[in-house]
Amino acid sequence: MMIMSCVLTFSIGFFIEFHALTSNKDKLNVNTATNDTMIVKSIKFITLPISDKQGVTALVETIDKEKLQLKVFQPLAAPIPSSEFFHLHTCTFKGKYKPSNFPGQYAYFNVKSIHFQDCIPHHPNWLDNVRLMRNKYTENMLSSNILGKDKLIALATGNIQYINKDELTLIRQLGISHLFAVSGTHVGVLVGILYQILKRLPMPVVFAKLIVLLLLPCYLIFAGEAPSAQRAVLMTCIALIFSKLIMVKGISILAFVYIILTLHSPELHYHLGFQFSFTICFILLLMQKLYVQKPLINIVVLTSIISFYGTVPISYHHFNEVQWQGILTNLYFVPLYSLIIIPLAFITIPLALFAPFLLKSITFIIKGLFFFQNHLLHLSKPLANFHWVIPNYGEIGYCLLSVGCFISLYLLVQRRYKQLLCFTVTVVLFSLFYQPTGKNEMTLIDVGQGDAILFKTSNHQTLLIDTGGQIEHLKNKSQSTVTERKLYPTLKQKGVTHIDYVLITHAHADHMGELERLARLTTIRNIIINSNHFDRDKLQEVISVANDENARIHSAFDLGQLSLGDFYFQFLNATIPDSDNPNHHSVITLAFIHQTHILLMGDATIENEEKLLKAYPLPKINVLKVGHHGSLTSTSENFISKIKPEYALISSGKNNLYRLPHPEVLTRLKQHDVKTYNTADNQNLTIQFNINPDKRFQLTNAN
Repeated sequence: MMIMSCVLTFSIGFFIEFHALTSNKDKLNVNTATNDTMIVKSIKFITLPISDKQGVTALVETIDKEKLQLKVFQPLAAPIPSSEFFHLHTCTFKGKYKPSNFPGQYAYFNVKSIHFQDCIPHHPNWLDNVRLMRNKYTENMLSSNILGKDKLIALATGNIQYINKDELTLIRQLGISHLFAVSGTHVGVLVGILYQILKRLPMPVVFAKLIVLLLLPCYLIFAGEAPSAQRAVLMTCIALIFSKLIMVKGISILAFVYIILTLHSPELHYHLGFQFSFTICFILLLMQKLYVQKPLINIVVLTSIISFYGTVPISYHHFNEVQWQGILTNLYFVPLYSLIIIPLAFITIPLALFAPFLLKSITFIIKGLFFFQNHLLHLSKPLANFHWVIPNYGEIGYCLLSVGCFISLYLLVQRRYKQLLCFTVTVVLFSLFYQPTGKNEMTLIDVGQGDAILFKTSNHQTLLIDTGGQIEHLKNKSQSTVTERKLYPTLKQKGVTHIDYVLITHAHADHMGELERLARLTTIRNIIINSNHFDRDKLQEVISVANDENARIHSAFDLGQLSLGDFYFQFLNATIPDSDNPNHHSVITLAFIHQTHILLMGDATIENEEKLLKAYPLPKINVLKVGHHGSLTSTSENFISKIKPEYALISSGKNNLYRLPHPEVLTRLKQHDVKTYNTADNQNLTIQFNINPDKRFQLTNAN
């Protein structure tokens, strides 16, 4: 029966996933046409807007019940209204609809500016009333001076946006971010608190269950309706309803909940929280005999180990990294949060909503508790420096890793702890030190409006030309940095655990802005710059990074050339000495491999191109990295005629403010029969180089 249930669930899941993928592609195709078109939408605010000097963000809902991430690109001239205002008003804004990049994520509604005086009254429903309580709680907590209020808000409402970005990154790196995702632990604590209160009241047990059943859907709305919360609430409701009527096993309930949720919202299949939540719950239920009725410390250790092995394939698939730190950090953070901090977060809900003045009475307790928690985070921080990166080996790698995790869990069930330890150590050492011969390749990394180009040799030597980065007035447009979103994930996917050389072409933020952040996540051994012309503040930043990394700083033109494996790089000096424009001082790189010539222009201008042609006898260029993201200031007619490139690669952001690449540049390249690819359209662009003269290089990852 169990095998039949599993096969049935797997089959349904496969068809749901196939349907989700197909429908999402159709949705993306439909919405692509409206991506650049201004549209008008009437929305209700689900969360309180978060405002700063750069603009406003909020989660909103349209009149047709679609949830969107609202992004406003101008700061508000007036204060944000209260939670009661958003409870009673619908707002109509004009903006651009941007589909989500991945299924299961909210689409964006990008608006230039908003004016709340244009909002009109509406009649709230029960969902609006629950959201009012959620926003009122958030509002009152934010206005308090309680230490750790950002985490209490996250634990109570599921909204992590108020947690400091650096602290949130550390929490993720330590493998404890699941504690802030409303799931089974939170629902279990809430039901336990409600049960302790209700059982002391003079009422039948059935009435107590009915009250809990009525409150759980409200709590789901209050907690933000995350997939993990949906799973936990629905499972709890089913267990409460059928606990005395029929014998229902936990896995059967989980399978039933899985089918309900995925039939209702097929795109949940791709939601990371959904995958982690269901996988961990399934494996813990499957292996519950191993840890039930054991001492608390045994339960914490065993569930932590089981959860780790069960989710390794998911972590590998999404992040090319295994968060081994969670095995250790969960030993002390899970009891701390489950037994103390999460119950405390629930206690603050009625206090903040109905008696805010009473919050002061527990401020001392909360302060001491989060002082202790912050101390634990600080002590655990060194663990985040050790990354277990596994390159992308495709489906074969995923299958092998899944089999390895299955073997590990089997050994754990059989209580063969010595064999489990030996097997795990062997796998870890193999994954860390086994490096199969790779391919010589160049990757133009999609870092938005910026440059980052990775050269990787077959023996795993690396040169990174520029790091990408955002200019100052765009830095806070995203909740994550370019390094977190694009650069470091690409390096992990390529199996890059250190960078031999980083070349900064010139001192502009979109070319070197991520250097410091990148250095926090990986080792940099050498930094190359144009030392003859470099901004003083940015030079100090380079020196600081070099000191922290114990890296050497080289002058590009003094170094002159560099050999890495089969690659040979020549740093060409076509700078304009008297100019104050950093673009005029870009380091131009000419790369050779086998019979292929690659020219990388940085942000060099037409003046640099003319000087380059006079100073160097350039060969016919096979691959050109177009200068200055395709701006009219670069890539002149004369330059293209002389170097005759076969391929042109452009690094630019989708729908960027500068409208690059310029249509005239694209037309010029087309007239010379140059095959042109843009990261804005194709994301990462990878070229693999071969010895075979008939097929010297192959461009991949292009649409």
